[in-house]
Amino acid sequence: MKPFLRHSLYLAVASALGGTTVSAWADTPLPTLGTVTVKARPEGALQTPASGAEQGETISGSALKILGGPGQTNPYQAISLLPSVIAQNPDPYGLANVPGGNKGIRIRGERNPHGGIGTVEGMPLSAINPGPGEQFLFDMEDIRSVTLLRPPFAPNNLSVFTTQGYLNSEVLWPQAQFGGVVSQSFGSFDFHRTFIRLDSGALPTGTRFFVSGSYTHAGQWRGSGGSPDFRYNGEIGISQDFSPTLTAKLYAAYDNMKENNYLPLSYAQASDPGKYYNLGYNANLTGNAAQDVNYYGYNRQKFQDYAIFGELNWHPNAQCTFVLKPFYSQENGYYLMGKSAIGGDQPGLLHWGINHHSYGLVAQYQGSFSGTQVTVGYWFENLNPPGPPTSWKIYRIDPAGGLTFGGWALLARATANHVFNSPYFTVSHDFGALQVTGGARYLMEQTPSFTVYNTQGIGNVSYDAALAQATSVNPIRSASGHTFYQWLPYFGMVYKATPHMQATFAYGRDNGAPAFNNWPQLQMNWSAFQKAGMTVQSGWDTVKPETSNAFNLGLNIHYDRWYLRPALFFATYRNKYVTFYDPRVGISYDQNAGTGHAWGAELSAGVNPLPDLTVFSNLAYDRANFTQNIRTLGGTILPVNGLQFPDTPLFVGSLGASYRYHRFSVSPNVQYLTSRYVDSMHTEVVPGYFLANLNFGYKQHLAGISTLSANLAIMNLFNRHYIGLIDTSYLQSSGASFFPGAPITVAGTVSLQF
Repeated sequence: MKPFLRHSLYLAVASALGGTTVSAWADTPLPTLGTVTVKARPEGALQTPASGAEQGETISGSALKILGGPGQTNPYQAISLLPSVIAQNPDPYGLANVPGGNKGIRIRGERNPHGGIGTVEGMPLSAINPGPGEQFLFDMEDIRSVTLLRPPFAPNNLSVFTTQGYLNSEVLWPQAQFGGVVSQSFGSFDFHRTFIRLDSGALPTGTRFFVSGSYTHAGQWRGSGGSPDFRYNGEIGISQDFSPTLTAKLYAAYDNMKENNYLPLSYAQASDPGKYYNLGYNANLTGNAAQDVNYYGYNRQKFQDYAIFGELNWHPNAQCTFVLKPFYSQENGYYLMGKSAIGGDQPGLLHWGINHHSYGLVAQYQGSFSGTQVTVGYWFENLNPPGPPTSWKIYRIDPAGGLTFGGWALLARATANHVFNSPYFTVSHDFGALQVTGGARYLMEQTPSFTVYNTQGIGNVSYDAALAQATSVNPIRSASGHTFYQWLPYFGMVYKATPHMQATFAYGRDNGAPAFNNWPQLQMNWSAFQKAGMTVQSGWDTVKPETSNAFNLGLNIHYDRWYLRPALFFATYRNKYVTFYDPRVGISYDQNAGTGHAWGAELSAGVNPLPDLTVFSNLAYDRANFTQNIRTLGGTILPVNGLQFPDTPLFVGSLGASYRYHRFSVSPNVQYLTSRYVDSMHTEVVPGYFLANLNFGYKQHLAGISTLSANLAIMNLFNRHYIGLIDTSYLQSSGASFFPGAPITVAGTVSLQF
């Protein structure tokens, strides 16, 4: 059966490419633009260390299936057990897209407030994005590996913001052998997921391709609605070998997702989990608008995302490689959210329309000259807002539960996009047992500019139609961006003391997020700014990139059956992203106005006490605090000096194991983190928690046909009730949102690989 399918596919593609006069070079390996080189590892290992002086790990293979969870969508799930990482999601399958920029991940106390931090194949496909973006665009079955680097790291590891870290997913390009995968999953809360992938193998034309698709549904574990109600995904990849030295690849991904939002709890509710742990949005309308803003049908989202990217790889000789990587992504959708007061003091719904795109290019040369490795490259990216927001509508709820249009809260046109231009280079040379790497990135960042329009007389029309109807500009609410220039140097050393022990040191400067979240605050409260003699422009002028200087000192001891990797780190922060109350205006808003530092220790260890048993542990102590008090624009001094950053536990630890007995395997893991402060003034605190998960596996090889696999995952094994994700800013004394972690969840997957 399998040879017949393969032969039929070959004939079809060969006919379609009949005019092509290209020889097949499928068996000739070609170098690609990589971000991290990893060492070989035993099959049971759950992570591999980054090479060079960087501190980081790569998750791949069976470990990616286990740590990625049954949802097999969210890359944050896969790295949640790594040192200094807190990755949380309101949904047990990691499928909840939290509205706005906080997507639930912190690394060494740092978060990205403007969307996901991930890149794909070294390209920032979805960077400053309040929507789902890259985080939910790919099926994990189509991902070969996920790599996390903690700062500092070499300049050729590209990301829009780097103070938090570098998270890169490598896709599973078309395979050399014909084959495919079919899997079906079922689990708690009506979870079901179907995935299929088919690889052509290497065709006579030198072509390989694959197609894949999936469907996912799950109900919310608290409240009504779906998370997601549906998620349709399709992906296709094509590679073409033109010669032994030239290859081209093309990849496209599409995602269509609709889901209901999870209800965020207040601090009072989060402090009483016995009463509010299972609280969700209301299942029915009541006829009372103040209550009906919490109706689950009025708190939802729907998005379509797609991305296309390619790679042209030319390897003229053994010493040099040229790589071009163009990319484009598009997102269309909306959030609908109930508000107790909007457009005044009345309850209503906020419709946040999001329709934006981004495009860019990474061009890189790698060469070797007399034992010196040189990398020179250029990164360009153009990001079309939002974020920050450009389209807000208000809807009112009538007594019958229907919606009436309440006007536009914001109608803005981006007159200048968010643009990055960044040349970079690295030089590496071995001086005996000492490897030295140096380099830098020069970052030119243009922040966006906006024209805001008066909306009187504009009805309930689309965003584009509203812009066409707009006739007058509101200059007080409009703002122009700026261009910032930064040198981001890097220096790293690796000393190979013995074949089994290396000492590492690294220094690097990293760029962080400008305080774009002050834009919605400025827009919603522009009259208060106007009364204080300020404009939106004066607030927008405070936006600037956060910067850090990071240092790492590490040791890597590795033998055939065990490894030990301790590390010390230190970082300073300038233009820290903060939120504070300004009595001159009477509201809180965001600025890049803080200073701070972080220091601590990390330890990764693992051992194979038996050939089929692997035990691993990751520990981290993170002390991240402000180093100066904050002075508001109104002159108030906030005494935060020495206080730990919010949502940053002092200690995070994980312990896990994987044991295989013939066709069966079992993989337990536990995670623990200490309490976290909610606000910068330490007036609110959330307790720590301990979680345990258990995974059972079975694998049976069916001779000459396929491999049958089955997995059973039990998440939150002891059904702990705890607060997971905290959505807050650095200097916010109240108003944080809290999301309980999911209860015990059981899911099973059966897959057939042929």
